[in-house]
Amino acid sequence: MSDDRVLRMPNGDMITIRHSSAETKGAFFEIEAVIPPRTSGPPAHLHLREEESFAVVEGRLWVRCGKERIELGPGESATVPPNTAHTFANRTDQPVTVVTRSTPAGLLEQMFRLQATSKRPPLLRVAEINHGKDATFFLAAIPVAPQRLMWNGLAGLASLGRLVRRG
Repeated sequence: MSDDRVLRMPNGDMITIRHSSAETKGAFFEIEAVIPPRTSGPPAHLHLREEESFAVVEGRLWVRCGKERIELGPGESATVPPNTAHTFANRTDQPVTVVTRSTPAGLLEQMFRLQATSKRPPLLRVAEINHGKDATFFLAAIPVAPQRLMWNGLAGLASLGRLVRRG
């Protein structure tokens, strides 16, 4: 497996890209992730257009989907519809292996690649990915409209920064 298909995340997750966005022409993006013991996932968030599914290969994965909270074991799966708050975690003492698919592909692959390049994703670089009509990743606890304004403003600042560095 080539190095550009294996991503080591700051929280210890190891992600292997099974099907990239480019390979599926944007139809979906699929990964296999190994989540270390006692690892929290991302903050509760939603994707406006993408459906996200989690299929456990090994271990146990806790998933919040809307108001529902479930624990998945090997061979079990959950699907999160678009625009639904969700998160996940490994609350056990054993690693969890899970296959995750985002349909359509959306921005998830770019977000993962960005996170793998630094301990903390630089906010302006994230904004460059998640802004304008393509913005699809939003935190669950904050209304989408103000977040959209924030992402667009930060993307503008990032653009200005690139222009200043070139000039």
